[in-house]
Amino acid sequence: MTGRVASGRGGGRLRLFFAALAVVTFAALAAVAWPWAQGILAAPPSEDFTLAALEVKGLRLLNGDDILEASGLAVGDNIFRVDLNAVALRLDSLVWVKRARIVRKPPDRLAITILERQRFAWVELDGRILGIDAEGVLLPGAELEREEREILDLPVLRGAVIGVPNLDSPAAMPGQILADSSLALVLEWWAEAAALEPAFSRNFSEIRPLGADAVRLFMVGDGLEVRMPMDRVQERLGVLEELMGRVYRECPDPSYVDLRYEGQVVVGNGSTNRKEG
Repeated sequence: MTGRVASGRGGGRLRLFFAALAVVTFAALAAVAWPWAQGILAAPPSEDFTLAALEVKGLRLLNGDDILEASGLAVGDNIFRVDLNAVALRLDSLVWVKRARIVRKPPDRLAITILERQRFAWVELDGRILGIDAEGVLLPGAELEREEREILDLPVLRGAVIGVPNLDSPAAMPGQILADSSLALVLEWWAEAAALEPAFSRNFSEIRPLGADAVRLFMVGDGLEVRMPMDRVQERLGVLEELMGRVYRECPDPSYVDLRYEGQVVVGNGSTNRKEG
């Protein structure tokens, strides 16, 4: 019994000695290797980190060639010497780019994520038709090759005076913010209508301001004019949707529907008006 105990204690000391030796050896290796690793991490990238390809995500309207040209990048650029902020600013200058983000993907790639602008409506300015996004940024009027027909099927926002250029100010250009305050209100109304009643709102072909607090809507097809206040958008569109069948049933050739009067609807038919409670 005594010999066995002594043998056990000796084995424990031996294991403890080898464990301590391993710790000392590891510490010594780390002391030698860490300065070398620090040197590698702190050293400037080598010339081997040359750009071979761009990874571009988020493109729906633009294509990779558009992004490459605007970025100012070229195959062979050192990815660690590229100013990513400068590249992002160049891409942001494209009228269809809302935001661009670039990250490095060593050893030979840059990854670019693009958030594109999207047409939200058409707008007539200075006698020209331009696109406009939900933030009021003007977009080119020309259709892009990759735009689907459904995207282009949007209402035209027009001012109170149609098709008359404003000679007192320079012509509006794509990339600028919509400056016409009355049209800005119409755009805000359309944004709410499209969000709350997307299906029914597709029936509008044209929207114009009516005073400071109402809009004039023109329906797809027969061009029926609808006048309504800008407030309580969902409620008023719901009333209009319910009324449409009755209007056409009781008025063979309606010229306008007016919802601006609380508790009643005025339907114009040629030279006569009909009021409905």
